[in-house]
Amino acid sequence: MKRPLPAARSIVVTCLVALVSVIAIPAGAQTAQTAQTAAAQQARDACPAGGVPATAFSDTVRSPHRAAIDCAAWWGITSGRTATSFGPADEIRRGQAAAMIARLLNAAGADVEEVAPAGFADTAGHIFEHDIDALASLGIVTGVTETRFAPDQPIDRAQMASIIARMFDLGIGSPLPPGLTSFDDVPANNVHAAAISSLADAGITAGTTATRYEPRSPVVRGQMATFLMRATSRLVGQGEVSLPEATPAADDPYNSRTRGAWVHLFDGSLKNRTSIDALVNELALADANTIIAQVARRHDAYYDSDVLPRTPDPSVATDFDVLAELLDAAHARGMEVHAWISVAPTYHGVYDDLPNPPGWVASTHGSGDDIPDDQRWVTKTRDGDWSTYLDPGVPAVQDHVAAIVGELAERYDVDGIHLDYVRYQSNRHGYHPIAVERFQEREARTDVPEPTDPRWAWWRRQQTREVMRRAGEAIAASGNEVELSAAVITWGDGPESLDQAAFRGTMPFWRTLQDWDGWLRDGLVDTVFPMNYYRDHDTTQRRQFARWLQYEQYLRGEVEGRIVPGPAGYLNHPTAAYDQAQTAMRMGDGAMIYSFQQPTEDGSRDIWRQLGETRWGYAPVR
Repeated sequence: MKRPLPAARSIVVTCLVALVSVIAIPAGAQTAQTAQTAAAQQARDACPAGGVPATAFSDTVRSPHRAAIDCAAWWGITSGRTATSFGPADEIRRGQAAAMIARLLNAAGADVEEVAPAGFADTAGHIFEHDIDALASLGIVTGVTETRFAPDQPIDRAQMASIIARMFDLGIGSPLPPGLTSFDDVPANNVHAAAISSLADAGITAGTTATRYEPRSPVVRGQMATFLMRATSRLVGQGEVSLPEATPAADDPYNSRTRGAWVHLFDGSLKNRTSIDALVNELALADANTIIAQVARRHDAYYDSDVLPRTPDPSVATDFDVLAELLDAAHARGMEVHAWISVAPTYHGVYDDLPNPPGWVASTHGSGDDIPDDQRWVTKTRDGDWSTYLDPGVPAVQDHVAAIVGELAERYDVDGIHLDYVRYQSNRHGYHPIAVERFQEREARTDVPEPTDPRWAWWRRQQTREVMRRAGEAIAASGNEVELSAAVITWGDGPESLDQAAFRGTMPFWRTLQDWDGWLRDGLVDTVFPMNYYRDHDTTQRRQFARWLQYEQYLRGEVEGRIVPGPAGYLNHPTAAYDQAQTAMRMGDGAMIYSFQQPTEDGSRDIWRQLGETRWGYAPVR
């Protein structure tokens, strides 16, 4: 059952450098979107997801060029000011630019070693003298005069465009096609206009807005990394250069972390090939490596199943296998797919006007008046009210869940199976007659226990535990390596101290009877995804979010399993949603955002670009 998190399935998957603009571009501008798309297509080649090691630069954490900087360092094209500082906002000097391009040419096999001196009086003895001479000999750079190069003078965006264009033409022998893009502040007679246009059409650069390029603005180090990695990606695509051989270490602070989103079935995101391709593309551009996809909404299968009936959902074709299609699309992009099953809930209002599929749990084992008590699998309250949630204390429920899990693990090439709602609605639930009878027999009692009875609470926690244990057994029986994970509750205040006893005083333990701390400690689950659903703008909830994360960080050091916090993007403004994801990356084994459909409170989706550009704000190597 236990398996390490693979960094990627394929080397040809998306790199986040794709979304890194030289300067931020307003959404909705057609020319900017075109340039961004072109860059996205190219950057997959030079910076493969899961293939670029993390750097130790602490000053690039929020830089929109962080992905490009890490990739450029991997290629050996650039390095930091120090081991932990890159200086992404520092201006690039002419000599530095020459050195970076010379290193790229060297990777492409260009002969830049044996060159004659260019004759610049101000480069003699300079740290980049040889690189300047090499590029001058190829005609890629020229001096500010015949005898001066000015190696320590800043270089502007227009000059850089011409140098990169000449690199393709004179250094590689593969000139860029003439471009059609024009900017209001770059007149046609500008000496750099053709280069700027070519690079813009190639997706290597973009304007500061849809109509302005700002040719005289200086280039900074972060921007330079983006320029060059987009250029490198084009060279990789043309077969001019090969990827570096170095790969991330097993404990790489970025690639070892899970990054992704829950995708539910309550809209059309998973229900046809076009929408699946769109969600995979969007998460790939965010450099997500994991998709937790709901494949059974309320015990109706959106995949080929002999255990669950086919969904009556009219928005999905009867022969469309959501899971199979998603696996094909996601695996082709190097992303894992974890099949998400909502265990306890059996009904939702969306089914009110739909036909009941034959053998559906809600109609055969639910709370309907025509269903005998001994055929019901749903739970009951202490007050005698039947629920629509399954009762973990009923053996048939445990058998049913194990059968779902076993079938998925055996029939599909899933990377994981993700169980949600392995819990009780409250401590007043769990009073199914079969469950109570089992408890009474186990404890040699005849009374109906009160909700707060310690032995009764312990027994019900054992039932949720048994659901997880049986699921693990079903995966093991399949003979396939499939990760078992669970979405777990973090309601209310987190543990008051960092120890197991404190966890046992929290709402998940007492109210939902879900001892996920114990599941991890006993190895019943590979990964838990704590649903840290808290609003950052609410002072109390912000404190609760922080306390739960502190406990999750502590627990990581106590167990072999993984803990990937799941912040609720839908409850937070974009900045706060990003901040919570970054905090989860720093304190946990990654971040899983709920949800793909609504990653922010206002519904904006730019967070995926931002997460990708900054590599999800991973903690630098210490």
